[in-house]
Amino acid sequence: MNIQLGAIKEKAKAGAKKIKGLSKRNKIIVSSIAILLVVALTLSIVLSSGGGEARIRTSTVDRGDISVVISGTGTIAPIDEYEVTALVKGEILSDTFQEGDMVEKGDLLYQIDSSDLENTLEKAQLNLQKSQLSYNQTMDDLAKLNVKSTYGGTITEMHAKVGDMVGNGTKIASLVDMDTMILELPFNEADAGSIYEGATAQVMLTSSFYNLTGTVRRVSNSSLISSEGARVRTVEIAVQNPGAIKPGDMATALIGDVACNGPGSFEYNLETAITAEASGEVVSLQCGTGDKVLAGHTVAVLKSSNAESTRLNSQISLRDSQLSIENYNKQLEDYQITAPISGTVLKKTSKAGDTLDNSNASVVMAVIADMSTIVFEMSVDELDISKIKVGQPVSVTADALENRVYTGYVDYVSVVGTTQNGVTTYPIKIVVENPEDLIPGMNVSAEIVVESRKDVLRVPVTAVNRGNIVYVKDNGRKAEDAAATVNPSNLPREERAEGMTNGATQGGQTENPAPKGMMQGKLPSGEIPEAMQKNAPEGFRAVRVETGLNDSNYIEIISGLSEGDEVYVPSSAGSTTNTMAGMMGMGGMSGGMSGRGMSGGMSGGMSGRGMSGGMPGGR
Repeated sequence: MNIQLGAIKEKAKAGAKKIKGLSKRNKIIVSSIAILLVVALTLSIVLSSGGGEARIRTSTVDRGDISVVISGTGTIAPIDEYEVTALVKGEILSDTFQEGDMVEKGDLLYQIDSSDLENTLEKAQLNLQKSQLSYNQTMDDLAKLNVKSTYGGTITEMHAKVGDMVGNGTKIASLVDMDTMILELPFNEADAGSIYEGATAQVMLTSSFYNLTGTVRRVSNSSLISSEGARVRTVEIAVQNPGAIKPGDMATALIGDVACNGPGSFEYNLETAITAEASGEVVSLQCGTGDKVLAGHTVAVLKSSNAESTRLNSQISLRDSQLSIENYNKQLEDYQITAPISGTVLKKTSKAGDTLDNSNASVVMAVIADMSTIVFEMSVDELDISKIKVGQPVSVTADALENRVYTGYVDYVSVVGTTQNGVTTYPIKIVVENPEDLIPGMNVSAEIVVESRKDVLRVPVTAVNRGNIVYVKDNGRKAEDAAATVNPSNLPREERAEGMTNGATQGGQTENPAPKGMMQGKLPSGEIPEAMQKNAPEGFRAVRVETGLNDSNYIEIISGLSEGDEVYVPSSAGSTTNTMAGMMGMGGMSGGMSGRGMSGGMSGGMSGRGMSGGMPGGR
């Protein structure tokens, strides 16, 4: 070791002679680089001479579980929370609950004085009745524009024609009921006592002695004195006209065994006029002279220019009154404040006796929350958001409740992110079921397992170097038994040249100018770059492995290692030393530096954990 240190000093002296002719600025740059290289070389020699044995850390390849976990924090809140407010003003007559009470949806919470609104509602109901009466009358007037016959019969004469302007009471047609004839006969007062309405009568025409059957329709309730001086009562008999009877024809009748006191004459059952009950212009006639009509049949149709506008105004007035009633009834419901959801009363700020006026009608009177389920939001980094899916299970803990673990699930993943300091995060909502003892406002931590492997081979993450290289303890195996290495100098010139451009660059330095495919996983199976073998700690050899899932501590080994293998794990404190040692193991400085007043260049560099490539000279 002393010999090696002496060699370092000699090299330093030689380097000092070379830089005497440089400018002051270039001397400082070269001197600084030389000092760094000397320190790195010294540390490498110390470690390789046995002083570093105690610093070598190892780990055994074992089996276990690996899980990728995304974690975050949030503040819990009820899944549903409602602020109870009043939409009306007035005195609170009663309240039915206290803070902490459980209430069901629809339960009465407050009763507010509604006497003023009830008076207004009563007036509106009266207005509705008036509007309804007016509307009904308007519709009746419209119906009267259709002139109808009140009775059935035959029209004997039409008194109006199309285009006539008629008024209320104007005669439109004459109507006669010719199918039924009425015969009035005198009966002795003593005999009339046995005659009743509906009794059958035998009628005989005096001119032809033709017999007809009739029905008693009326018996007078008082007596008259006949021309012969006898007291008689009048009996009306209805007879169906066979077609030959006309008004003025004479006949007698026998009712049971009682005969009339003298003959009587026939008259039409009905002889009337059909008149208009509204004013307007005759626009059509539905029948004419000689036509038979039934009761309710339309004879003429009138048109009135004012009737339609009257109907429309009446309809609008009625609907306006109906809407007023509906509105007041709906407002009346606001005076009874009910629970909008089922839950726990978290806060009560209004009580019976308080008065709600125009200034505080919208004040929060109480707060009700559904505590059966709680939710919270947490932010997820843009690199991880694609791994979060709705329905994924979540493990939740709270600092306020030690040793308690709650279960939940992802309920919602937002696609709208928030960017801050160049980092974008996306909110997700997590639902916690059975949140016993959790209360709103508590801070909780959540862990979401997005991927996991059970019972797999694993090693510490830091044991795997770039290119999936792991240093495995040799356990006495000879060098020729180790995995084959690739010497870049044995490759064709074009592959060596291309390999010089395939290395990753960091901070302006090109790392590991490897042969084509060497650092891109294109080496033949088992082949290890020569630099990686040279950088292996004493007693270890480089092995290429195939890796799988990893978390913050362990990485899955799919192939390349066996359970029980001992692998080298660089210590955090020694990582820089090992890197610099690897750099020195690949070569030193040769030539000079080019730039302003500098000639030559710097070759060699790092490989593996060290530097590779040359350092460009000048600026």
